[in-house]
Amino acid sequence: MSILPGQLAFFFVLSVVPIVTLITYFASYLHVSVDFVSNFLAKAFSKDLADLLRPMISGTPLGWKFFISLIIGFIIASNGADSIIVTSNAIDGTPNTNYFRRRLKAIIMTMFMVALFVFILLVPVFGNKIIDMFRYVNIDETITLRIEQVIRFLKGPISWFVIFMFIKIIYTMAPDRRIASQYTTYGAIFTTVLWIIITFIYSFYITHFARYDIFYGSLANLVILMLWVYLLAYIFVVGMCLNYHNEEEQLEKTGKINLE
Repeated sequence: MSILPGQLAFFFVLSVVPIVTLITYFASYLHVSVDFVSNFLAKAFSKDLADLLRPMISGTPLGWKFFISLIIGFIIASNGADSIIVTSNAIDGTPNTNYFRRRLKAIIMTMFMVALFVFILLVPVFGNKIIDMFRYVNIDETITLRIEQVIRFLKGPISWFVIFMFIKIIYTMAPDRRIASQYTTYGAIFTTVLWIIITFIYSFYITHFARYDIFYGSLANLVILMLWVYLLAYIFVVGMCLNYHNEEEQLEKTGKINLE
């Protein structure tokens, strides 16, 4: 349990590149300035990541090697979900299913986690910066206004509910046994609340203090990103344990099990 948060953080960070690539690819369709997007990525993450994604937003044709690397990176990132499954089984005392079945479920769970991180990055973390970016570029006043309305609408309770539902789904899917959704609510609420707090702190840093010319040089923001993801992973693991203990207590109260 003490090792899992670091392992999850590592694989979650690997999934950041495909996420940012999708966001950048979308920006290229809106004809956003190459230099502007590069500066945004460099400030939010690191200059190295901005240089990696620059060919996509500059219109330079992407070779098959790039797409193969993305696919391999996504498959490797699914090891994080596989670790969640194995750990959930260890907590519950449930035997692991065969490798291929577990791997398929891990890939599906990874898709949910990627979707969750896309939402977190686009709304709670970079929502204000994205609005400022569209205002600065001034592509189309109507498009900018609609994007601003959508982001501001999704912020607050709605974004909290979306995060809660994604976490609850992942918790429910994780064990290799059927688990009632009600037993994952307690851990999902705990995880959601702490994720919101940690994400707010990270978003505040990104908005007001993000720099890449001190401490770790161009890797400074990437280090902060890894710290943020590690804290999210640690909270997620604690939520898994809370779900297990909550289920035990509920089953004991109903008389379905007799704990010694």
